Amino acid sequence: MSAIKLYVLLAVIGGIALTLSLLFGVSPCIMYHVIGLPCPACGMTRAFISLASLEFGQAFRYHPLFFLVPFVPLLGLERLTERRRNILAFTLLGVLVVVWIVRMVLLFPDTPPMVFNENSLVGWLTGR
Repeated sequence: MSAIKLYVLLAVIGGIALTLSLLFGVSPCIMYHVIGLPCPACGMTRAFISLASLEFGQAFRYHPLFFLVPFVPLLGLERLTERRRNILAFTLLGVLVVVWIVRMVLLFPDTPPMVFNENSLVGWLTGR
């Protein structure tokens, strides 16, 4: 997939997530609605909403890695060898998971967006 196509795909997905968030006030995250726990990208939509309002500090608080999203399409560049593409992909994924773990330890369950969704399927099943 070319970098342009990947940018377009990310823009469409981001636009849908942003629209759902703004119109209905709900998170588009499946993990959050099923398991009740915030996913590694939790807060990314709110970070971009804050960024659009030029609230950089708030964007960083919602998700400290929001600035990396524009670099994801680099994974689609044809000039990258498969080995370099894999290294870049696993590095980005590793950083995302490490930041998620740190956010879960420091912020969960009291600081939005790192809160438990009591209306999730697991929350409903466990009676939380």
